[in-house]
Amino acid sequence: MATRNSGAMVDLRSVITIARRQGGRLAGRLSRDVQSLVPMDARDLAIEFEQGMRTRADAALKEIEERGALVIDVVERQLATLSRAVLRRFSAATRGEIDALDQRVALLEKRLRSLERRRRKTRRPSA
Repeated sequence: MATRNSGAMVDLRSVITIARRQGGRLAGRLSRDVQSLVPMDARDLAIEFEQGMRTRADAALKEIEERGALVIDVVERQLATLSRAVLRRFSAATRGEIDALDQRVALLEKRLRSLERRRRKTRRPSA
């Protein structure tokens, strides 16, 4: 009885080994068949899909950047308008007014120096 069991185990092992080999061959054959039928189409499809996604992503980023620039422009214009209103409200001088005052002060200083020179000239002879 022990020999019969041993023989059955050997037969079972050989059947398993044969099944594994045949299964491996079948899997290899199926894989080659699938690769011969699908890879080019799948590869092309994957490449096309990736290119399409990149194109869409690039377009979306460009649109976001453009909208961002528009938003920044609008905010800058609003801030400029608001700052002018605040400056007028507090009667603060604008940059143009400050420049005009600088020019007037420079002109007055020049006239004052000129008057001082005349005054010195007139004092020297009497001294």
